[in-house]
Amino acid sequence: MIKRLLTVIALSLGAVGFAGAVSASVGPLTLVSGPSPFASCTVGGPGTISVNGEVEPYVAIDPTDPSHLVGAWQQDRWANGGAHANESAISHDGGATWAESAAHFTLCSGGTTANGGDYERATDPWVTFSPNGDAYQIALTFDVSDFGNGILVSKLPHGSNTWSEPASLIRDTSLFAQNDKESITADPADSRYVYAVWDRATKPGENSSLNASHSSGFRGDLMFSRTSAGGATWSTPRNLLPSNAHLATIGNVVSVLPDRTLVDVFESSNGSG
Repeated sequence: MIKRLLTVIALSLGAVGFAGAVSASVGPLTLVSGPSPFASCTVGGPGTISVNGEVEPYVAIDPTDPSHLVGAWQQDRWANGGAHANESAISHDGGATWAESAAHFTLCSGGTTANGGDYERATDPWVTFSPNGDAYQIALTFDVSDFGNGILVSKLPHGSNTWSEPASLIRDTSLFAQNDKESITADPADSRYVYAVWDRATKPGENSSLNASHSSGFRGDLMFSRTSAGGATWSTPRNLLPSNAHLATIGNVVSVLPDRTLVDVFESSNGSG
């Protein structure tokens, strides 16, 4: 997480230095994570797992306080996808020290049937800050023992190191409805609004034969949900491309223009062959 952030800073400063205007140096790296807190968890097999393997880091900075940072990553990555959990860490001193804190997205990280985090694996961490300093973390969660999968969001209130119980934006149990590649964007002008988008691979007809998983008839619906209540409630997800026959989307990310218009950027491809 920190390595990625410092790499970006180093490249930016290098570009400025090339122009002959500014010279600067990058400070030493800071260790954010320690030994896996989920090493003893036996949920999530079969497959080969790299305990203490940490991948897909993400970091966000509080727009109201640059000393307040939140990072997230996959903790204990499986070779065939996903991890024991999406772990996170919070800093209140500009990255000098960090406190680990996991949202209850999976069974290994405190998820239960009651709080909606009763999934075997998590992946695709993403974090965003609202202008009031609240942070939101989103995750793709899924099972390997069945076809269960979903999109969960948890809120970190400003000044807290504890994530809220997750909100379930969508939950599917079919091989022919698979959610993927979610992202989350807080409205930079209004802390009540946060936007989530992802793709959802579906096959028209919901064919019950497992052989149909090899079909070229899948579509990648562009799913959207938002909160207008600071995460207290979320809208029922809807497909922004309801007539998207033979169209697949992936990598959806929402940006908010100065006039509050929402723009979704994504990769589009032919969903049928």
